[in-house]
Amino acid sequence: MANELVNMSDQFKGLPMGELIGGPLNAACEAQVKLAQATADFIKVIGFLPPAKDATDPYSGGTRTATFRFKRPVDNPAVKPGEPGSTMEEEVELVVPMLAIVKVPNLSITTVDVTFDMEVKSSFSSKESTDAEASLDAEMSVGWGCFKATAKIHGSVASHKENTRSSDNSAKYHVLVHAEDKGMPEGLARVLDILQTACAPRAIGPAKPVAALPAAA
Repeated sequence: MANELVNMSDQFKGLPMGELIGGPLNAACEAQVKLAQATADFIKVIGFLPPAKDATDPYSGGTRTATFRFKRPVDNPAVKPGEPGSTMEEEVELVVPMLAIVKVPNLSITTVDVTFDMEVKSSFSSKESTDAEASLDAEMSVGWGCFKATAKIHGSVASHKENTRSSDNSAKYHVLVHAEDKGMPEGLARVLDILQTACAPRAIGPAKPVAALPAAA
């Protein structure tokens, strides 16, 4: 029976461990490159204007900006505070780089867990019994004189043969990849800080008097 059992060590021979372990790692590396490329493409399309037709530098079109125009109150230096005409309003605009007001995607793979579980089960059982049936009936009489005897013979033979064999092999392969957004890179953050220092409202027209509100009755 020992020869019928599966050799456990033989089940693990020939497994492509290099592919089982290295395959997910290579895939994670390629995914990381694609994630970085996606971030670069986002900055190129959202953060910069299209370059000129004959330009070789894809970033030569200048920074893409969003312009906000609004009115804000200002003091009239020629009139004392609280008197009519002491408050005026001016129209200003604010030019903000697009990269400063949108979320820049920056996904990166942080962990890669490769789990390989292989379970081999083997069992063998054999039962043999005799279950072939045969019967014999015989009757014999013997005697002499006033003595007489009768003998009956009955016999049976049964045989049965049964073989049972079972085996079970199973394998589990589990790959877990965790990616998260770590925020924008330090270099991009510093560039945006520099750009934001130039984001200050500027007047686009002279200040105008504000109509006085009607006095309460």
